[in-house]
Amino acid sequence: MPTLKDFVKALVPKELWDKIPRSFDVVGSRSGAVAIVEIPPELEDYKVVIGEAIMKLNRHVRAVLRRVGAREGEFRLYKYEVLIPGPTEVVHKEDGYLIRVDPTKAYFSPRDQGDREDIARQVMPGEVILYPFAGVGPYAVAILKRQPLARLVIAIELNEYAYNYMLSNIKLNKLEGKVLPLLGDAANLMGLFHNVDRVLLTLPLGAHKFLKQSLTCVKDGGFVHFYHLGTEEDPFGEAGDLVEKYCHELGLNCLVINRRIVRDYAPRIFKVRLDIRVTNSV
Repeated sequence: MPTLKDFVKALVPKELWDKIPRSFDVVGSRSGAVAIVEIPPELEDYKVVIGEAIMKLNRHVRAVLRRVGAREGEFRLYKYEVLIPGPTEVVHKEDGYLIRVDPTKAYFSPRDQGDREDIARQVMPGEVILYPFAGVGPYAVAILKRQPLARLVIAIELNEYAYNYMLSNIKLNKLEGKVLPLLGDAANLMGLFHNVDRVLLTLPLGAHKFLKQSLTCVKDGGFVHFYHLGTEEDPFGEAGDLVEKYCHELGLNCLVINRRIVRDYAPRIFKVRLDIRVTNSV
C-alpha cells in the first residue's frame, strides 16, 4: 500500500524527504472523515501538496487539518490550520459504537481506542463510574457498549461544545439512562459523589490536580485510573510518586495493579496510565 511519502516525494526536494510525516490521524468513517496531520516548518511550502496527497490516500477524507502547536487554553484543544477545506463534524466508528465530534471544537483521539477497550474490559456489572473531563464521552460509550450491565457513568465536562456532542453520542448509541451527563467544572462537581466503584482521570495534562479528590470519591476496594505524562527514561516514576504522596496524606492503602504506556505524546514523552486499587486500611 502506498504511503504519504510515496505520494509526495516527487514534489518535495530529496533533502526534505525525511521530514515528510509518516502518519496522520483520521477521525470519521465511510460517510465522511477529517484527517489531522503534523507538518514541520521545513515543509511549509509543500503543506497543500501533503493535504492533497492525504485526500488521495483515503477517499473518505473530506477535509485536512494541520495541527499547530500543543494543546492549550481552558479546554486543552489543539489549534488547526485548514489545508483542504471541508466539513469537520464527523461520526467516528470504533468497536461497535459511534462517536460524533468536530475535532476543531472538542478533543477526541482515535489513537486512544485501544485504551478505551482495555478500560471497558475491566468494568463489572453494577458498577458506578465517575468520569471527569469526559469530553464527547468516548470512554463512557466504550464502557457501556462492552459492559451494558454497568449501572451508571457520571460524565462531567466543562466545554459546552464537547458536552453537547456527549449528549448526541448518548442518544446515538442508545445509552439514555446509563450516563448522567453534567455540564460544569469537575473541581466543583466531583465532591458530590462518594463510594463510586471507579474513577477515570483520562486527562494526562492536569489530572494530577484531581487525583487526591478522586481517592476520596472511590469506595473501599474501588479503582482509580490515573493518566499522566512520563519520560522515556522513567515513564511511571512521577505518576507513582504522586499516587504514593496523596495516598499517604489520606491514610489510604493504594496498590498499583497495572502500569500501561497508552501511546506516544511527544518526542520522548509518553501518555501513561496507572490502575490503582484503593482500600481504607493502611
